[in-house]
Amino acid sequence: MSGDNHCGEVSIAGGAYHETCSWPVWNAVFGSGWRAVRVFRALSPATNITFCSVGNQQLQQRMKVYAASEPLEPNIIKVDDMLYFDYTHPMSRPIITGLNKNRHAVEANGKYVIGFGMLEASVKLTGEYVVYDPQSPTHPLSFKEQGGAAHHLALVMNETEAKMLSDEQDLLKIRDRLFEREGCECLVIKRGAKGASVFHSKDDAGSVIPAYKTEQVWPIGSGDVFTTVFAYYWFNGYTPVESAMKASKAAAIYCESAGSYEELPQKMQKSYVELNPHKKGNVYLAGPFFTLSEKLFVAECRHLLSAMGVEVFSPYHDVGEGKAEEVAPKDIEALNACDCVFAIIDGLDSGTLFEIGYAVAKGKKVVAYVENETDGALKMLKGTGCDIQSDFTTAIYKTCWYASE
Repeated sequence: MSGDNHCGEVSIAGGAYHETCSWPVWNAVFGSGWRAVRVFRALSPATNITFCSVGNQQLQQRMKVYAASEPLEPNIIKVDDMLYFDYTHPMSRPIITGLNKNRHAVEANGKYVIGFGMLEASVKLTGEYVVYDPQSPTHPLSFKEQGGAAHHLALVMNETEAKMLSDEQDLLKIRDRLFEREGCECLVIKRGAKGASVFHSKDDAGSVIPAYKTEQVWPIGSGDVFTTVFAYYWFNGYTPVESAMKASKAAAIYCESAGSYEELPQKMQKSYVELNPHKKGNVYLAGPFFTLSEKLFVAECRHLLSAMGVEVFSPYHDVGEGKAEEVAPKDIEALNACDCVFAIIDGLDSGTLFEIGYAVAKGKKVVAYVENETDGALKMLKGTGCDIQSDFTTAIYKTCWYASE
């Protein structure tokens, strides 16, 4: 019956990695597999969890500590080195160290099984109810081709992984190919601000699951949370659509809680505003570019905004460092055309402040990213409705949300 917790035992397979981030500072051992264990434990404290992974002696000792105080059975293939994922900021591509050429074979089985793709191992999952997330931005592996077998299989993945696994670009063609190749019972494709699409069969047009706005955004591990919470509710009799709705809400809670999962059960009733993007959106990127560090940062902002699916006008990239009488009209034209302004405030560059004032006068939404300026220096920005953010990732996300609405 839906709502009853009948997951007395669950097997979880996936990576356990050391994650670090420079800004904001983050230093923790998680990875998809171990994060899934902790999230599932928060939802179901009494469930006996078998955790299948690869790790060094330090990880094995960590597992022993947890197993001494909770129903946890570690099944860790011992290796010499632990993988490190080092992020400059939460949206950056991590530098991965500790990966060698040796590929291992991780297996998990049982009535209820959750599995994530791993860099250092194949993942073979066998069970009655299995949820598989390929979890790879470059080379996602097929459930079936790794030897997986399930009476009831749910595939959960992001849109990039779905395109690579299916060799298709159109959403419905992706659906057809994955149902055919993998033999799944349901397919969940996460689509960023567009939410997620849930399919029950090759003939299903799909149900749209909303994503939610949050005051803060911490994206590292949010996909792991989505998959784990989906699995928990699906294992307990909820429909795939109901489970995905719960998963999307849980991902929002996690993002807003700066990577915390402990209070997920208590916060699941919290309401959030749904994201409803209906256009691609156009962002004007305002900021100084007089030094190498400023130019590098402007380029990073441009790259991240573009990767989030909006059109970006950058005066540095799209106009250049010409004469004032040549540059200013083109910048004004782009300000008139934009939906939202992302402004880099530190340094209080006069050109950037002018662009903000012009945008505000035109009724444009402005997201002002600032780390070091005083409240007094920001008084006019606050008083005219600019969204002032000191967290870089949140500033990028909010800019894209405003631009796409």
